[in-house]
Amino acid sequence: MALLTIGLFDSGVGGLSVLRRLSELLPQEDYLYFADNLHMPYGPRSPEDLREIVFAICDCLVLAGCSMIVMACNTSSALVLPLARARYSIPLLGVLDPGARVAAEISGSGSIGVMATLATTRSGAYEKRILAYRPNAIVYSQACPLLAPLVEQGALTGSEVELALKECLAPLLAAEVDTVVLGCTHYPFLRETLIPLIPKNVVLVDPAFQTAIEASKMLCRSPGGVGQSRYLVSGNKEDFVRVAASLLSSMGEPAQVSFIRDKGQLRVELACR
Repeated sequence: MALLTIGLFDSGVGGLSVLRRLSELLPQEDYLYFADNLHMPYGPRSPEDLREIVFAICDCLVLAGCSMIVMACNTSSALVLPLARARYSIPLLGVLDPGARVAAEISGSGSIGVMATLATTRSGAYEKRILAYRPNAIVYSQACPLLAPLVEQGALTGSEVELALKECLAPLLAAEVDTVVLGCTHYPFLRETLIPLIPKNVVLVDPAFQTAIEASKMLCRSPGGVGQSRYLVSGNKEDFVRVAASLLSSMGEPAQVSFIRDKGQLRVELACR
């Protein structure tokens, strides 16, 4: 197997939105994605519990040969990233700071909304980073605990999804924000249902775009990369395959899903065609 250059992880399928952007910008690199659906969702977990989980995943990715790790998860980026950078010698990149910077730059009024998990909202991390880039901004954070589990079930449209999105958006739209940050990597998969629910003057920020750009600046390129993506799943592999294939198809990337065995460890491979 070729050298695995970039490792990514999330509490399930959400980080696939980041993997997609990375593979678009850096198609020659190899990726190893850790889907931690065993511990999904991360949002309600304590910082101590999350730190233990994240360190275990990073250990696994480092041992697998990754030369860089992207925390494709806003919750872990908010609560564990600084500690992880002190623990590991390889570059680590989160999705929160790139998203905060873009929101601060593009908002016309400085009134910015953030949709995120409960843990990310409680941490105040987005407010701190946005204010660091734009001190006069006003940030409204809204916890959306129902959204990530819906995506994990493969539910991207329908009345249940629409109702959950309306409940999350209501306080932000009432505050007349002109920019909304999708502060969880699961949320971009709900874009089709989300867009009709927001005014045309409100801009959505998907941190995955800027994260991919930041990764390209930090990366030590691997001459052995062949542009393949491999997957590790901590929980139910069949559920991950079913939902991941559906999500990739929803992004216009049909995927053939197969299981492969490697040194006794079950890995899941999605071969896009």
